Amino acid sequence: MIAQEQPVAEMLRAAGARFAFIHGSRVLGRARPDSDLDVGAWWGLGPPASWEVDLPIGVDLVVLDSAPLWLAGRIAQEGRLLFDDDPPARVRWQADTRLRYLDEIPAIRERYRRRRIELARGAPGG
Repeated sequence: MIAQEQPVAEMLRAAGARFAFIHGSRVLGRARPDSDLDVGAWWGLGPPASWEVDLPIGVDLVVLDSAPLWLAGRIAQEGRLLFDDDPPARVRWQADTRLRYLDEIPAIRERYRRRRIELARGAPGG
């Protein structure tokens, strides 16, 4: 665990999170020295909005309970566990999210492909 990750884990625990993952550039090996720490955390009951959780500057929080599937799925697939205070809940969430993500990713990619074509043609909203 990187030194700055431990205080973030403790702050998330204090806010009621039951598990959390590090994701993004720090996991994918593309982090710069000034890169944010991207964290996805799960509460289970009564999750807060991301902006309601007191975290240090430079930490970007995704509340996994309400994250869109395209983002939650990537975190479930590629994230590095920060802490896990409820292994049964984490395993259920991760397995379910991975399965749904893998089932839906072809459709998600097709929607993005079509939208890129529409934007290239100058479609409204682009």
